[in-house]
Amino acid sequence: GGDANASPIVNLQTNFGGGKTHSMLALWHLFSGTPVADLPQEVQDLLAGRPLPSRVRRVALVGNHLPPGEPRRKPDGTAVNTLWGELAWQLLGKAGFGIVAQADKQGVNPGSDALRDLFKKAGPCLVLIDEWIAFLRQLYGKDGLPAGSFDANLTFTQALTEAARAIPNAMVVVSVPASEIEIGGGAGKEAVDRLKDVLGRVESSWRPANAEEGFEIVRRRLFQPIIDPDLFKARDAVVKAFSELYWNQSQEFPT
Repeated sequence: GGDANASPIVNLQTNFGGGKTHSMLALWHLFSGTPVADLPQEVQDLLAGRPLPSRVRRVALVGNHLPPGEPRRKPDGTAVNTLWGELAWQLLGKAGFGIVAQADKQGVNPGSDALRDLFKKAGPCLVLIDEWIAFLRQLYGKDGLPAGSFDANLTFTQALTEAARAIPNAMVVVSVPASEIEIGGGAGKEAVDRLKDVLGRVESSWRPANAEEGFEIVRRRLFQPIIDPDLFKARDAVVKAFSELYWNQSQEFPT
């Protein structure tokens, strides 16, 4: 709620399984208006008596759920084309969308002034952007899509960060993947590089899980204890096969 020392732009720098989605879910619930007394005890301990604002407008933009090639029809009849149109509509409905309607229709950046106006009317507000690369890489090298061009979307990124910095009670939290699996090829690499270039000037980076914790997270996702003795032989065969693969093709893997 306006802490002068808090960064308005936070980048969750994560590897695969690094906790970014859980971090965003935690923020979503933390600013849901739920009384602090009703939150889990661990969260209450973390807050240490600090109050939470009772009303925060929240936006969740998930890149792989937003089709760049077709408008999205909202329950109130609004047709949304772009990421900035989605942002405005989620914040203030049809009235908010009106602030960026022309830019949404033309697929061009609405500019930081319009976004500042939007945040000022909506604040306090929290904007969560996940899987941004999945959205941007679909625009690379293509023109004429309803979502706007690749360059227009990156220009919007800069306008968004400028607007969030100008409004004391607006916060933007994004996740930019670190693993090549999540980046997804040449278009994804270009999107990551350009996005990092824009965000790197203003962001505060936060790593939910370090490298050692990342191994444990992936281990829990992929494996469970084997307690049936009849399965031990199959377990040993799998372990041997993996060991031989890494040993015989060591040049293909990192040290």
